[in-house]
Amino acid sequence: MRSNYFQSTCVLKPFLAVQLLLLLFQPLSAQSGIHSKLLPIINDPLLAKAQFGISVRNAVSGAVLYEWNGNKSFTPASNLKLFTTSEALLLLGPDYTFKTPLLYTGEVINGVFNGTLKITGSGDPTLGSGLQTPGNSGYAEMIRIWVTKLKEMGITSFSGKLILDPLVFEYNSIPTDYTWGDIGNYYGAGSYGINLNDNQYFLTLKPGINVGDPTEVLSLEPWDSSWTFNNHIVTGAASSGDKSVIYSSPYASEVFAEGSVPMGKPYTVKGSLPDPAMLLGNMLIEEIKKQGIAWKGTCEVLKQGEEFQTNGNWKTLYVEQSVRLSSIVKLTNTTSNNVYAECLLKACGSSKGLKPSGTASSVMYLKKYIQSIGIDTAGMVIRDGSGMSPFNSISPNQLTALLSNMQDKGAFVRSIPVAGKEGTVAHICIGTNDQIRLKSGTMNGTTCYSGYVKANSGITYCVSFMVNKHEAKNRIIQKLLEKGILILFND
Repeated sequence: MRSNYFQSTCVLKPFLAVQLLLLLFQPLSAQSGIHSKLLPIINDPLLAKAQFGISVRNAVSGAVLYEWNGNKSFTPASNLKLFTTSEALLLLGPDYTFKTPLLYTGEVINGVFNGTLKITGSGDPTLGSGLQTPGNSGYAEMIRIWVTKLKEMGITSFSGKLILDPLVFEYNSIPTDYTWGDIGNYYGAGSYGINLNDNQYFLTLKPGINVGDPTEVLSLEPWDSSWTFNNHIVTGAASSGDKSVIYSSPYASEVFAEGSVPMGKPYTVKGSLPDPAMLLGNMLIEEIKKQGIAWKGTCEVLKQGEEFQTNGNWKTLYVEQSVRLSSIVKLTNTTSNNVYAECLLKACGSSKGLKPSGTASSVMYLKKYIQSIGIDTAGMVIRDGSGMSPFNSISPNQLTALLSNMQDKGAFVRSIPVAGKEGTVAHICIGTNDQIRLKSGTMNGTTCYSGYVKANSGITYCVSFMVNKHEAKNRIIQKLLEKGILILFND
């Protein structure tokens, strides 16, 4: 006679087997259901020759619910910023602030300052940024406050040295793979130990009357008088948009621009500042004169390998402090600011002891961070912090793995713009009641969206849609991917 234990075990075994089969079948069933809904997107003629990948995860459990080429590597463009900002928040902390101290040695004797004033850069990407100080010009107000602090010391004549120290970051401010057509434009600006005004200037042009007429430079702001701007931008047809390209490189004094802007009213485009530290020094000198202090001193920007020696003890005149890191990360992801992302990457390198901190060495620590949170980095290639390099390579499943890992980190989730309302995704998924947050990624032939979709069913999905090597305009591919995202939203 069989024991009761044996009988109950025989009854339980088939039951457990059925339950196990149901658990195994559930993801397959979800895969099948999602696949049938997304099939029209996958088979769209626009993507016939393109590379297309999709990953959909349950945000909480991390389970992959659907993938299409999910483990294949794609150029992520600005979707890479999700990894960079994640590392910054977890390594530096959401309350971290960049500090730029103004230090001095020497005394003021009869109103004359013969000492040294040193501005020590911390790599703050927001230094003098209008984005951080809405309602004023940012850098102009910051510089005015700094010089006011000098006047409060009783200085009437500055006969000493002004030193700007950007050595916290390496001298080469541009990642290796940035293209020549990018680095002179605002989105290709370098990331320096001392930054200014998001490392960009505004070029305002007056178009001609006819197509092909030369344009006239009305203003360059901020700008250094030692730089030369060679304008070859012509007048384009009405409503033709910005087709200008600015060519420059870090520390260069010659800037060249060509292309066209539309006829009509004055038109403003943005370029990258070649040397923000030198510009800051010269603007400080001009403000010193403006506030009635006689300038009889010297100004120097330290170069890599140089170090300023002084026998005196440094005293603190003033400390310029950034907003909290959580706000910087929000701006980075919402406006897809490349300078901010590159500075955050290097700031993380600095926190690991890199002196100076550079792109390649900081990328090494970024990959170690990604591995430390349990993400398989096989096939992952990272060449910068912003996604500007066409050689970056990440899979949809790696992106959704990061999103699932960070789904309970409020500062990170809030940094991703709300679709239909904010930043680079304000034009898609309108009317979805703040339930979709997406980071866009675009460059020629590349269109990507990754983020969170809270479906009508109540499930929150981590999603990544990545398209490479397409021939259509990005806006057309964006509308196609929007359809796929809304299919998940309406689930």
